[in-house]
Amino acid sequence: MKNKALLTSMRMAVALGIFLPLAETVRRIHEVLAFENFFRWFDDYILGAVLLYAAFLVWKQKHNATLYLIAAWGAAVGGLTLSLYGQFDGYFKNNPDAGIFSSGFVLIAKALILFYILIGLQKSIQSTNTNFTT
Repeated sequence: MKNKALLTSMRMAVALGIFLPLAETVRRIHEVLAFENFFRWFDDYILGAVLLYAAFLVWKQKHNATLYLIAAWGAAVGGLTLSLYGQFDGYFKNNPDAGIFSSGFVLIAKALILFYILIGLQKSIQSTNTNFTT
C-alpha cells in the first residue's frame, strides 16, 4: 500500500479493534455473566468489530473503504467522548468505577484512548488527499 497515512490508520484500527473488547472484558470481568450489565460493556465489542471491519475493507482495497474507516473512527470518537464524559462525571462525584481499576486510572486511560482515536481519524482523513494545498 503506497498511502502511508492510510496504512497507519488501518493498523491503528486493527490494534484498537482488538484492544477495546479485551480491555473492557478485563475491566468488567465480574459483570460479564450479569445480563443486566450487558450494555455497559458490549458497546466496546461493537466498536471493535466496526473498526476491524473498516480496516479489513481497507486491507482488501474495496471501493470507498477509506470512507468506512473514517466513519468507524468517527463512531469511535463519539463513543469514547461520551464514555469519557461519564467517567469525568463519576470521578468528580466520587462514584467508584464499576470495574476492577480505580476511577482515576480509567479516566486517564479513556482520555489516552480518545487521543489515539483522534490521531487515527486524522490519519484516515489525511490519506484521502495527500496533495492538499491551501
